[in-house]
Amino acid sequence: MVTVACVFWGDKFSVDYVYNLKSMVERNTTVPHQFVCFTDRKSMKDIKTVQLLPGYDGWWNKLQLFNTDNRLGTRMVYLDLDTLITGNIDWLLKYDGLFMGIEDLGSTNEHQKFLKGRMQSAVMSWDYNFHNSVWKKFKSSTSNVRKFRGDGEYLNEVISPSSRDFVQKRYPGQLKSYKYHVYPNTPSDKTSIICFHGRPSIVQAINETVKTGFGIYKPQQWVQDNWK
Repeated sequence: MVTVACVFWGDKFSVDYVYNLKSMVERNTTVPHQFVCFTDRKSMKDIKTVQLLPGYDGWWNKLQLFNTDNRLGTRMVYLDLDTLITGNIDWLLKYDGLFMGIEDLGSTNEHQKFLKGRMQSAVMSWDYNFHNSVWKKFKSSTSNVRKFRGDGEYLNEVISPSSRDFVQKRYPGQLKSYKYHVYPNTPSDKTSIICFHGRPSIVQAINETVKTGFGIYKPQQWVQDNWK
């Protein structure tokens, strides 16, 4: 069984992000799967949940996805809450390699070429049982939280380049950054996953004009049309 998972912790995102992500997944795949939310809430209506173990903050909770004590099947797919799905993602749920993440989205920018080859964790797929060691190694040392700047940097370190794929290399054109690759246009028919990172968020891209160091981003109707 394929498990599609997200992590909902704290108050950075509203609960709408969880329900809309579940709806987008169901609308855009024909692959049988279960949708699971790792959360600090006791329960969520109509959502299968896994209770997060206490003691971890923010993005470090994502590493609990690798804890096979939860017995979630053989194949795990993870999506950040601020992910917009605009097309069919059967390709993602059918990926059967050991591990796949995304290459740092900033690596396509002229001033950030140093990010090439670095992994980010916004979208991942992996062999659930094979990677149980990721969680065991992380929880065995409290120094990991101080040594690494985030879960993506940690995973980039512990998962060998020889045993991992990047979405952008394996499935060219399927995944794009909203602010680096799509805005002010609409995504192409080939693109099925839009990553929102930092500002603007999905909600901001629907409702606000946001100014960042990369430019000014005005609300886009197509974002609202897909986020439901």
